[in-house]
Parts: sequence; C-alpha cells; structure tokens
Amino acid sequence: MAKINPKLHLKIVERFREIFGHKGEAKLYFAPGKVTVIGELIDYSGGNTITAAIDRGTYIVARKRPDSKVNIYAHSFKARKSFSLDDLEKTKEDEWLVYFKGVYLSLIEKDYKVAGIDIYVYTDLPFNTSLASSSSLCACLTYAILDLNGLSNIEPIEKAKLSYEGEKKFASQKTSLTDHATIFMGKENQVFFFNMNSLEYEYLDFNLGEYCMAVINSNKKRNSSDSEYNARRRECDNAFKKLKEKKPNLKSLCDLKPKDAEFIKSNLQNKEMRRALYVSAEQDRVNQAVKAIKKGSVKDLGNLILKTHDGLSKLYEVSTAELDILVEEAINMDGVMGVCMIGTGFGGGVLMFLKKTEVENVIENLYSKYKEKTRRDADVYIVKPSNGARILPIEE
Repeated sequence: MAKINPKLHLKIVERFREIFGHKGEAKLYFAPGKVTVIGELIDYSGGNTITAAIDRGTYIVARKRPDSKVNIYAHSFKARKSFSLDDLEKTKEDEWLVYFKGVYLSLIEKDYKVAGIDIYVYTDLPFNTSLASSSSLCACLTYAILDLNGLSNIEPIEKAKLSYEGEKKFASQKTSLTDHATIFMGKENQVFFFNMNSLEYEYLDFNLGEYCMAVINSNKKRNSSDSEYNARRRECDNAFKKLKEKKPNLKSLCDLKPKDAEFIKSNLQNKEMRRALYVSAEQDRVNQAVKAIKKGSVKDLGNLILKTHDGLSKLYEVSTAELDILVEEAINMDGVMGVCMIGTGFGGGVLMFLKKTEVENVIENLYSKYKEKTRRDADVYIVKPSNGARILPIEE
C-alpha cells in the first residue's frame, strides 16, 4: 500500500477543528502529485505520455457549510482567506485563492449545485519540483467539493476535466489534462499510459526491482511565465500546419516517425524544425518505453529517458544549466540508471532511476557536486507510484 500515516491524518484533522470548530462532520481527502516518466510536453501535439501518481500530495480536510461562504486555511502559507460563491471574480489580493475560485467556477459553469465549505489544506509536495503541486491541489479540491455535495458518482476522467478547467481558469495555462487524469486515475505500482486527445489509457505494471525512483529539486525557481510554454505550443502548432500542407493525411506531429527527420528538416526551419524533431523522436521513445516497462528493463527505460533529456535540452530548449548539471553529474554515478528533467522546464526537477543500495551515496555525492557547481542545494525525494485521489480514513 502507498503510505498511510494515521498520525499525520489525525494531526491535520485536529488542526482543522482548532481553526473551524468541532461542529458537523469533516472528511479528509488526498490527491497525489504526478511525475512524468517519459513523454514530457508532447501531449498537446497528439502524443502519448507515461506518468505516475506518487505517494506525496495534497491533503484537504473539508466540511460543508449551510451557506455560500468558502473559508480556507492554507498550512503552507500560514494564512486564512475567504470568498463567497456569489462573487468569483479574480482580484489583485487573491494570490493562491485563484485555484479555489477557478475550481468552484468550473463546477458552477457546468451547472453543478455546490455549497460553501470550510477547508484546511496541507501538502507534503515540494513546490517548483515538477510534481504538479498546483494540479494536485485543484484535483483534491474538486474531489472534496463533489463528494460533500453528493456528486461523487461522476467518472474519474470527468472529474479530471473539471479540475483541469478549474486550474486553467485563473491560475495557469501550463497545466495539462494529462496531469489531472494521472492524479485522479493513478494506481499503486503502475504507470499510466495516456493520450490526452483520444482519452485512451492503459495501466502498465511498474516493477523496478532493485531500483527506485527519485525526484531531485534543482531549487532553480522558474523565471518563465506561461509565455514560454505558450510559445512552444504555438511553434508546434505552426510546424504541424506547415507539414500538413505537404502531407495532408498527417493527423498530428506525433504521427511523424524518426525516419521522417529529413522531411522535417527540408520543410521547417529553426525553432519549428527543432520542436518537430523532438516531438517525433519522443513519441518513438514512449513506444519503446512501453516495451521496456512490459519486460521490466530499467536499463532500457533509463537509456530512453536520458535521450529524452537531451531532446528537451537541445531541441525543445526548456532545460537550464542547473538541470543539465544534475543530469550530467548523476548519470556518471554508480547505481544511476537514467535521469531526465521533468515538467515544463526553466527550473524545477529531474527524475532519476537508481539502485536502492546506492541511494545514500548518490544523494551525498550529487548534493556536494551540485552545490560546488551552482551554489544551490539539491533536495532529493524518493517517490513511488500511488493510487489516485481518494477519501482517507480518520482514525481516532
């Protein structure tokens, strides 16, 4: 089982009661973070991705109110904020409140009848580490609101769509339906093979054997806004339109194969050419990764994600010096089988597969090498594939 921590659960619930009182039934909800194993940033070009929900995430204690008021205490910010469902306009003072307003608005616009709630939010997901902490929050909130209002029988993929729309509403365009689908539909000890356009998915048993999965935070804060993400999407869209003129039956950039590299190079230039080369090669790597996972070859998977990093760095151009240093240093260490940046780039984290017996050595060496070269700390988190969003028991 993914980690169940009754002491933590009880502590979170007790804190809720200290803030909001003991009257009425409160429930505890959890939504995991998400990690991309392979297929980063090709979902919006028609590509398949392989992701996993992880055993860290967002915890929400919530209780339905008899009115339309929403009161929130966010543990991470040690701050309390409120708003009314009668006024969901975005304001300058909102800060992190935009996630809550956005999720409520996405539900109300779909004509779901929802009431106000009191909410306590806690997370053990590190921010800016490419583990979808914002999507995890929106998913947990969506799950809680639906459940408290007697609407929990909605299909998980539909919940994911609502959560996705909620995050996009006011907060960030950089989220993807893949993130939210993984968070709602993830399964323990399995990875999630998903296509955002067709909504087709498959679960693959993920047996790492003597290896484990780690995420390293570069502690390089992202300095890009949504603009870089939107630029990549635009470049991919433009590349596709130009190539479709030459190949009318082309359905998406991800229909291209590595053997189409010359076709891409002869019809595109500069950024558009590089984006299309990354997307077509990455889709091929995802297909190879399915085979590697099915035969339980961490070595093959590790080699593939290393090539993914090279593509993200040189062709998609979303890496940073810090992420490249982490990858270059880690791959030369004993016991490391593959490493790759994850997330939308320009900061954030990297994913690494490493031998369980070498964890301490790798962490120690990587920390000192990275500190020496960047003067930054590298925080390492061991993560496991976990179940999706759910209600947790409150043991008293």
